Amino acid sequence: MKITRRDFLTASAAAAAGAAVRVSGAQAQQAGPDLEQQPMRIGMTDWNLGQRGLTEKLKLAAMIGLDGVQVSILYPEDGSLHLRCPKLQAEYRKTALDYGVQICSLAIGDLGPGSPFKQEPMGVMRVADAVEVARNLGTNDILLPFFRDRAPDMTDEAQAKRIINSFKELAPRAEKHGVVIAIESSLSGEDHLRIIDAVGSPAIQVYFDPFNCKYYGHDPIKDIPLLKDYIHQVHVKNGDQLMADDCVRGFSWTEVAELLYKVGYKGWYVLETSAPSELVSDTRFNLGYVKKTFRVA
Repeated sequence: MKITRRDFLTASAAAAAGAAVRVSGAQAQQAGPDLEQQPMRIGMTDWNLGQRGLTEKLKLAAMIGLDGVQVSILYPEDGSLHLRCPKLQAEYRKTALDYGVQICSLAIGDLGPGSPFKQEPMGVMRVADAVEVARNLGTNDILLPFFRDRAPDMTDEAQAKRIINSFKELAPRAEKHGVVIAIESSLSGEDHLRIIDAVGSPAIQVYFDPFNCKYYGHDPIKDIPLLKDYIHQVHVKNGDQLMADDCVRGFSWTEVAELLYKVGYKGWYVLETSAPSELVSDTRFNLGYVKKTFRVA
């Protein structure tokens, strides 16, 4: 029986909720009977918290007031397993429970040498491994980034076919574990849709980054409505500026926030923000801006 997108998202959300470590009392009160305004979940990338791959960043996130952390799976040169190791997975789960934060997503920062989805097979193998890691950590989202020369040329039929076939192989594994592989790339919104439609699985979606969208020559105001059914998680950042400063890419964060609300986005907002002055105070300031500017339908 073919899994529908609605069934898949319901099941994966339930699994993530079962693994969730906390919903604050204040958030629960906000949810109340008013279903038009749901609690917002705001996380941050571990690399912007200072360093990738350290459980200590969960403690720091809790101290700042964040709801979660996007953690990185690393591939050390000495061949050690890092987050593929069950012992380290258990340490992450325990730390998340101890400090009341969630692991909102798993980031694959290193897909290996070359252009993994154009030529090298290692990247696809690493994504396949990461699906089970994500499930074991209690998250239902994998950030899969590839940019510029690592992204396929979708006008080249051979390259387009290769990436589509790669995701067709990965999708059943992701569906089985209730995990979404969320693509963040330099491709256009139309090219993302082409991949998603061709694969035909609710486990292949988009990790939307308005800042990067504009940086790579596209328009987030156009792409949000275009990709509305497939945006699974969102990065927010403003280069080396605070979020409240004028967006250095020239678009309006308030317009982006309103569009995401209108299309019904309900997922995490994940800070990928720099600290112009000091990490804790700047992150709290950015956190406050996101809470004030964005909302969840």
